[in-house]
Amino acid sequence: MIRIVFPLFILLALLGDARIFLFVLNRFVYGDHRQEHSPWQFLFYVVPPILLGLTALFWPLNVWVDRLMSTRFVERMTPNRFEDIAYVPDLAKVGATWLIIAAAIGAYWMLERIRVIAFGHPPIAGIRDLPSEVIALRKAHVPFGWIRRLGAHNDVYDIEVTRHEVIVDDLPPAFDGYRIAFLTDTHITGLMRRVFYQEVVAQTLKFEPDIIILGGDLVTFSRDIPLMGELLGELRATDGIFAVLGNHDIWAGPDRIIELLTAQGVQYLTNRSITLARGGDTLPLLGIDELYRGTPDVERAFAGIDGPCLGVSHHPDIIDLLDGRRIDLLLCGHTHGGQIRFPFFGAIVVPSMHEAEYAEGFHRVRGVLMYVSRGVGAIPPLRILCRPEVATFVLRRGNRADDREAIRGLAVD
Repeated sequence: MIRIVFPLFILLALLGDARIFLFVLNRFVYGDHRQEHSPWQFLFYVVPPILLGLTALFWPLNVWVDRLMSTRFVERMTPNRFEDIAYVPDLAKVGATWLIIAAAIGAYWMLERIRVIAFGHPPIAGIRDLPSEVIALRKAHVPFGWIRRLGAHNDVYDIEVTRHEVIVDDLPPAFDGYRIAFLTDTHITGLMRRVFYQEVVAQTLKFEPDIIILGGDLVTFSRDIPLMGELLGELRATDGIFAVLGNHDIWAGPDRIIELLTAQGVQYLTNRSITLARGGDTLPLLGIDELYRGTPDVERAFAGIDGPCLGVSHHPDIIDLLDGRRIDLLLCGHTHGGQIRFPFFGAIVVPSMHEAEYAEGFHRVRGVLMYVSRGVGAIPPLRILCRPEVATFVLRRGNRADDREAIRGLAVD
């Protein structure tokens, strides 16, 4: 039994090492650095050997177990043998301690994933996720669906148009049915086929949006800025196009990006709000600057707003600065949904202080309903089990309390 359990224990410890490494990677290397090249990049190379070295210290303990297994407990046990077994070097003690800690972390990670897969996340009152549509622009290069579902397929050309309805209690009546298209993290590059961006534009226009919101990271490199105007220039919406900058936009050249898209009628919302008007009713839309690379000013963005409003900011960690303020739909990106996911484990590398908690989808945090899109592009152009997303929303006037009671009723049933 020990010979069976002990390897499983080691496996859990290695999973715990991996989870600790991901924690460091997400929160320090990618999570909050302002520079294009993180000053914590060295941790990517330093942490793994340290963790593996600590786990490898179990070897003296493993020898101890082997000796114990080869000893006849009654017939061959002697005082000298007791002394031999009791002698465990200090390194083995450290290794045994670390083994227990890492195995506990690995076990918790496994149990949490099993819980999420089995029960999912609790439903959020006030939203409806409608059936989405997938537009595959490239034939699957792996013939068997079950293999593709294990991750043996690059989803980068499989555009998913997601559809959602959002209930707002005191939504102005004229905005009932208001249509919002959200594109973020396009990361326009010459490495991608132009037909991909053309299809993104076509699907956005097919939705017939009242407004289009761009969530930042339009490009990755400054050399691709001219392509941005060429490929997104066909976007149109009844009440206009609005945008915020992402970290890559700031690194690539924000002035050039703003100048180019402003010439095409795009309005930038940098720590300010505008008022959407329809049928005598109004609805504010505010934008907050990029959290770590920009200069977010929440007070300024919310100036004069009292009541229902919409919002956009590139990084979902902006939720930590809102301090109980109300936003009925806050649109964010940046995470790419994890971009490369694994069966069972899901998104593991997510550049956020909250790691995979805000990797994608709806999240209600105090007075804010936040939606994190998987984004359109990818750097490098590789997506595994994580399709690019064109997110669409329809606002509905209603009573969220009634929806909450309906959810409770379903839970009871």
